[in-house]
Amino acid sequence: MLHITDSFPIHDSFLKKTHSGDTLILKDNAVLAVKQENIKETLTRKTFAHLNLCVSKTDLLRRNIAKTDLIRGVAVLDNIEEYQDGCMPNFAIKSFN
Repeated sequence: MLHITDSFPIHDSFLKKTHSGDTLILKDNAVLAVKQENIKETLTRKTFAHLNLCVSKTDLLRRNIAKTDLIRGVAVLDNIEEYQDGCMPNFAIKSFN
């Protein structure tokens, strides 16, 4: 399942709705959640390890975040809207703001 969120911090109640192998797109302020310095809780790190994490390149640039500041395994997407449109026929999508 594809999940999209733009809020930071990401709440445990949101993460509990995800399953191993799900894709999570982080937009706007949510990109802060995958900065190495913001990963403090072991539960969050373990949860993120089972998800396909994607962030918007534009949102990283707006917040002056370098790709090297991110935790390992995060995919940087040039255009999230194209990704979402391409996934529409194949994925159930849940958006959380």
